[in-house]
Amino acid sequence: MKTLYIHGDIITMNDANMCVQAICVENGKIVCVGTDDEILLLKEKDDVVIDLKGKTMLPSFMDAHSHFVAAANTLTQCNLVKAKSFQEIIEKMQSFIKNNHIKKGQWVVGYNYDHNFLKEQHHPNKYILDKISQEHPAVIIHVSSHMGVSNSLGLKLMDIDENVCDIEGGKYGRLVNSGELSGYMEEKAFLDFQEKLPMLSTEELLQQIVKVQDYYASYGITTVQDGMVTYPLFAVLKQAAHLRVLKLDVVGYVDMINAADLIDKEFQYNHQYVHHLKIGGFKIFLDGSPQGKTAWLSSPYQGEETYCGYPILQDEELEKYIKISLLKKQQLLAHCNGDMAAQQYIEQFEKVIKDLKIKENYRPVMIHGQLVRKDQLLRMKKINMIPSFFIDHVYYWGDVHLKNFGLKRGRHISPAKDAVDLNMKITFHQDTPVIAPDMLKTISTAVNRLSKNGQVIGEDEKISVLEALKAITINSAYQYNEENEKGSIEVGKKADLVILDQNPLKVDSQKLAFIKVIETIKEGKTIYLRK
Repeated sequence: MKTLYIHGDIITMNDANMCVQAICVENGKIVCVGTDDEILLLKEKDDVVIDLKGKTMLPSFMDAHSHFVAAANTLTQCNLVKAKSFQEIIEKMQSFIKNNHIKKGQWVVGYNYDHNFLKEQHHPNKYILDKISQEHPAVIIHVSSHMGVSNSLGLKLMDIDENVCDIEGGKYGRLVNSGELSGYMEEKAFLDFQEKLPMLSTEELLQQIVKVQDYYASYGITTVQDGMVTYPLFAVLKQAAHLRVLKLDVVGYVDMINAADLIDKEFQYNHQYVHHLKIGGFKIFLDGSPQGKTAWLSSPYQGEETYCGYPILQDEELEKYIKISLLKKQQLLAHCNGDMAAQQYIEQFEKVIKDLKIKENYRPVMIHGQLVRKDQLLRMKKINMIPSFFIDHVYYWGDVHLKNFGLKRGRHISPAKDAVDLNMKITFHQDTPVIAPDMLKTISTAVNRLSKNGQVIGEDEKISVLEALKAITINSAYQYNEENEKGSIEVGKKADLVILDQNPLKVDSQKLAFIKVIETIKEGKTIYLRK
C-alpha cells in the first residue's frame, strides 16, 4: 500500500528540483516525486491519499549534536531555567522534593541554572544549597553542563573534602576569604562528580527514553545523537534497541578517553543501525564553556589580564586519540568552543594526517565552534572538517559573549556566514538538554542573529533561510555519512518527513521561530501529530 501526499508546498532540499507539489511513499521510502497529476497516476485501490492543503513538507530535521539519554534523564530532575535568584533556586528545589515525594537520603538534582541571569550574578555555594535540605544530597547543574554546585551533604557522600586538589582539565571552587571548598566544580572535576551520581534504574530510564523521543519528534526530528556514550549509557541504549523501544534513529559517539574499546566490543552497531541504534564514532572534549568562561581562548577574556580559559588535553594526548580514531576508521567529534581549542584540534589533525599519510579522515566534526576564526575555517575546509555550530548561543548568550569577549570577538560567535562563503557543509545543533531541540528557533537565530536583548550579534554572519535549512537536513545527513539515505526528498531515500504550517522560505524572517510542526513522519509512519 502506498501513501500519496498531494497539494503540498514541498521543499525537497534537492538543488536540482527544490520545490514540488506531491510525493509517493511506499514501504518506508520515497518512490516518486513530482506534480499532483504525476503522483495521482500512481494511485491504486488501497492506496491512501493525503491532501496537504498547501502546508509545507520537508525532509525531517536531524539533530547534529545532543545528549539523548541525558535529555531523557532530565525529565526526572528539577528544571531551574526560570530561576532568577538563589532564593528561587532554593524554592524550586524544595517544591520539587515535596511534589515528587523524594525520600530522605535520596539525591535531588536541578539542571539549567545560569549564573549569568541570576540576580547575584555568580554561582551559589554549598551553604546556599544547604538551605534546600539537610536531609537530601543536592547538586545543581549549570546550563552549559560543564560546571555545577553541590551541597555539603553531597560533597561528603562523594568523599570530596578540603584535601582535594584541582586536576588537569578541571577545578574545585573555594571561598574567597577562607579558601574553604565552596561546592562549585567545573569541567573534569564536575564530570567526575557526575559520573558517581546514582543512575536511574534501567526500567526507569527506558520509560523516560519513550517520553523524550516524543519531545524530539514534536520539533520535527527523526535522527538524534547521544554525544558522549559511556559503558553504562550504551547498555541502556542497547536494551532500548533490543526491546524495540526506539522509534527515532539514535547515533551514539563513544567517550574516547574512558570507553574507546566499546566500539570493538559492540562491533555489530558500528556504522550500521540495529533496531534504530548505531555507533557513529568517537567524542572528545578539548575545552569548556564560553558563558562559563572555561572555553580556551588565544587571548584573555575581556577585563582579564592573563586568563584565557584552559585546555582539557595536552597536544600529545590529542594526537594519540586522533591517530586511534583514524586507524580504527572512525569519525571523531571534538568539543571546541574557544579559538585556541579549535587551533589545537586543527593542528593536531593536520599533523596526524601528514604523519600517517592518510587520505580519508572520516569527516571529523568540530562541535560548537563558538569562536573559530575564518582563517581556521579555511584550514578545516582543506581537511574536510565539518563545523557544527551551536548557533542559538547568539540568542541565549550573545549579550553575555559581548561582555566576555568584547565587540570584535563577540559579534563573530558561531560564524556561519564565514563557513558558508567557503562552501563548507555546516550543521546546527542545540546540545539538548542545554536548550530545547527547537529547529525553527535555530533557523530564526541563524537568519536574524538577534540576542535576547534584541540586538543584532554579527550582521555580516547572517545566512539565508535555505542555507539554514540545509544545516539541519542534507548537511546533517552528510555529517552522519547518511546523505544517500536521508536529508532530502528524493526517490530511494527514507520517508523521514516533517509537515509545517508555513513555508520557511516564504514567511517574514521575524516569524520563522513561530512556525509550527504539524506532523513528523519516520519511514512513512506518523510518530508525532500536533493536537
